[in-house]
Amino acid sequence: MSDDRKIDDYLKALARSLRVLPERDRDDIVAEIRAHLEHRAGEGKLADAMKALGGPETCARAFIEEIKIQSAFADGGPTKTFGALLALASARVTATAGLFFSGIFYILAAAFVFIGFYEMVAPETVGLWSDPAQGSFFFGTMDDPPSPTARELLGRWLVPVAAALAVLFFVFAQWLTKLFLRLMMRRGRPGAI
Repeated sequence: MSDDRKIDDYLKALARSLRVLPERDRDDIVAEIRAHLEHRAGEGKLADAMKALGGPETCARAFIEEIKIQSAFADGGPTKTFGALLALASARVTATAGLFFSGIFYILAAAFVFIGFYEMVAPETVGLWSDPAQGSFFFGTMDDPPSPTARELLGRWLVPVAAALAVLFFVFAQWLTKLFLRLMMRRGRPGAI
């Protein structure tokens, strides 16, 4: 089989694998890979170039993942960035780690929002308590009333404190998400180009 035929077959399979992308992006990627393969064929190294790229499906997957990462990073919204980590978590360890760590802080942010609202509804069961008799601190909600020696420290200040902590954890979670996306952008370049 001639080099031109091998290149055409590879590019047809690549274009089929890239069908989830907009036509313009798909055409740009196919043109870039065509130029690379033709250049390497001119050097007599077409087989090495195709081996380095991997199969058309593998090559396409790398480009699709890279576009997802770049799109999420450029958009910057929490649903887009967290969604990109979620979509890539099964394929990349970095995305899984980013999903885990940023997820913890998103959950903490949501918990503080809940605590702030719950303080307005049932202030007797929410707060920051100190119990010198037991030598303990407790922050959050409780079903049973605190012990008689426990003292609530924040009172109505719990609402702004919880709101501030919710914002802090949310911003930190978003920063972590972008950090992990940035790490994947550095490591996730499609090979041999």
